[in-house]
Amino acid sequence: MLVISILVTGFLMRTKSEPSKNKKEEKYLYVKAKKVTNKKISADITHRGRVASYESVSLASEVNGRIMEGEVPFKEGENFEKGDLLVRIYDEDTRAAITSGKSNFLRTLSSILPDLKVDFPEEYKKWKAFFNSVNVHRELPELPSINSEKERVFMASMGVLTEYYSLKQQEIKLDKFHLYAPFDGAFTKVQRQVGAVANMGANLASIIRTDRLEVVVPVPPQDAKWIKEGNSVYLKDKDGHKARAEVSRIAEFLDERTQSVNVYVKYIPTGTERFKVGEFVTATFNSSRKVKGFSIPREALIDGQNVYLVEEQHLQRKQVKLERSLNDNSIISGIEDGKWVVTESLVDVSEDVKVKIRQ
Repeated sequence: MLVISILVTGFLMRTKSEPSKNKKEEKYLYVKAKKVTNKKISADITHRGRVASYESVSLASEVNGRIMEGEVPFKEGENFEKGDLLVRIYDEDTRAAITSGKSNFLRTLSSILPDLKVDFPEEYKKWKAFFNSVNVHRELPELPSINSEKERVFMASMGVLTEYYSLKQQEIKLDKFHLYAPFDGAFTKVQRQVGAVANMGANLASIIRTDRLEVVVPVPPQDAKWIKEGNSVYLKDKDGHKARAEVSRIAEFLDERTQSVNVYVKYIPTGTERFKVGEFVTATFNSSRKVKGFSIPREALIDGQNVYLVEEQHLQRKQVKLERSLNDNSIISGIEDGKWVVTESLVDVSEDVKVKIRQ
């Protein structure tokens, strides 16, 4: 039994196959990469801005009197059209005083007409026509031209010029009792109510223009240099409503709070779906200039001037030129067509690391 056991054990040891040795598996870093194709890329710029009124006016009283209602309700939020009477200050006493003054002026004219006929027969006809054209309930007509020094002295001595220009001054003051809308707009604030007494210089209300608006867009200085007056702008709100506008002006200074350049976009509301004052919208500036290069995600750019290339399954660092920075992408140049550039951010990696491209 012992001999047989030894023989069997020896046989098994001779016939047992030698175990294969484990080969060391190579490790690769899998990265996202894109094949470079240089081309001209539109340098459109997108930023958010706020809709504002093109004009905002404070209504102030230049006369004293009781506030009367105009053609539209004197209330916050009320809309009006250009030319509407917004506010009327009680003016009956002033109007009566002007009517009385015109009656006295007619009496003065009638008293000098006989003397004019004798002393200035060649001028009598024009002054007679002027006398007939004066209506106490209408605006004074233009004063006839005075053709000689003698005629001027006569009119001044009789008080005609003094009375005429005094009445014209009162007519100008009478216009200040009525405030008309200079544009289509709305009341944003009302400081005095109908029936209250307005003193000279008192603020009555604030109004804004609604038929012409503008969007104030803060733009970083590096983007502002690409924007020009007259550039087309596409506006879009959070609900997807779109409108076309254009750049009206660009500030020549930085806003102290945002350290940005304010770009002002002219927007004319049309239709029922219009942006409202105070609303935030997205503005896309359509730049006429195009940049030749290749677009990669911003996160793939290292220190603003380097990228990683994949060459023969190894990482290689490459310096590039940053042509444009967009919202999420950067346009770079300095890489030949056909090269593979890494399009993601890599942390704690070094050159010559073995990599494989993943989709």
